[in-house]
Amino acid sequence: MAHINNWEDKGLYREFTNSVTGKEVLNINLTLQGDPRFDEIKYVINDFTQITDFDFSDIDIKRIVVTDNVAALSNPVLKIALIITLEPLLEWANIYCKYMKDSPYICEIFDNVSDAKKWVYK
Repeated sequence: MAHINNWEDKGLYREFTNSVTGKEVLNINLTLQGDPRFDEIKYVINDFTQITDFDFSDIDIKRIVVTDNVAALSNPVLKIALIITLEPLLEWANIYCKYMKDSPYICEIFDNVSDAKKWVYK
């Protein structure tokens, strides 16, 4: 899996390519949450439109949710945008957003970058 972090004034735009696993996303999130800039950002846009394959288990999703909820202790205001066009990955995204329902973070799913950026910039 390859990903690119594009830091913006108030957030992070991440582009994922190739094959993505839940374990890799968890490790990338842990690295992000340990970055000193994390406490100040207001959004993370996760662009999965360039991936070709994915492997997420239910336990991967739960681990990501747990670490996101712990991260909310240091940055309690964060919008998480998931941009997904690969239909099977949409199921994972819906489960993740369902688990995040009671989190301080707000999670939304989009099918294009433009709509996701409009939402996070509000």
